[in-house]
Amino acid sequence: MGDVTFYKGQNGSFARQKGGVDKAKILNDPSFQRVRENLAEFARAAAVSNILKGAFREITLRSKDLRTHNRLYTLAVKVVKSDLVSKRGQREFMLGDHSLMEEFQFNINATWNSTVFAKYLPQNSDTEVGVAFETFIPGVKIAKPTGATDARFFLVACAINPEEKIQPTNLVYSQVIKLDQEPLTGLVFSIPRIIVENAIQVYALGIEYLQEVNGAYYALNDKSHNAAKIILTD
Repeated sequence: MGDVTFYKGQNGSFARQKGGVDKAKILNDPSFQRVRENLAEFARAAAVSNILKGAFREITLRSKDLRTHNRLYTLAVKVVKSDLVSKRGQREFMLGDHSLMEEFQFNINATWNSTVFAKYLPQNSDTEVGVAFETFIPGVKIAKPTGATDARFFLVACAINPEEKIQPTNLVYSQVIKLDQEPLTGLVFSIPRIIVENAIQVYALGIEYLQEVNGAYYALNDKSHNAAKIILTD
C-alpha cells in the first residue's frame, strides 16, 4: 500500500517501507554488470531445472522429498557454473561438467546408502546400462518400512537437451524381491541406452516398496521410504 509493504512472518505480521535498487539501474548501470551476469545464469539454470523436473518425472513419482525440485535447481546452477568455455554470464548447462549430477539423491530423507546395503557392480556397454547385485539377504540388506512385504528396483534412462521440449525417458523394473531371509543370487537387470543427438544421457537407480495382497503386488501409498539416485551421465 503506497510505499509500505505488509507481510506475515514466522513471528507475526510486519510492515516495511518499499526499497531495493531500481530495475532500470540493474539492467543498464555498468556497476551492476556482475549482477546482470549472475541473473542471466540463474535464469538459464531455472529453465534447465524445469526440464530436469520433466525428464525425471518417472523418478520423482516414486522417490522425492519436499525440496527435491529446489535441489535440482541448485544442481543445475552448479553445472552451469562448471562451464569452462563460455564467458561469465554466458555459461551453459550443456557445456558444464555433467558428472556433477552423479550421486544426486532424489529423496534426501531416504538416501540410497541408508536404504539399500547390498553391493552392486555397474554393467555398462554401448547399448545398455545396468547393475549386477552381489548375493544378499533382502531382509537384512534392504531397510523394510512398515507395511512392505516386497520391493523392486528400477532404472530410469532419460536424454536431456534444453533446446527440446520433449525429453525422452524410459523405465524398467527388476524382479519383485521378497523381503525375507532367503539369499538372493544373480540379480542383474539393465535398460537400453537412450541415444539422442546433442543430448546428455542420464541414468538413475531406485527402489520402490510393495505390499502383497492375495497374490497381487501394490506400491505403498507412503513413498517417503523410496530411494533413488543418479548413477551415470554420458
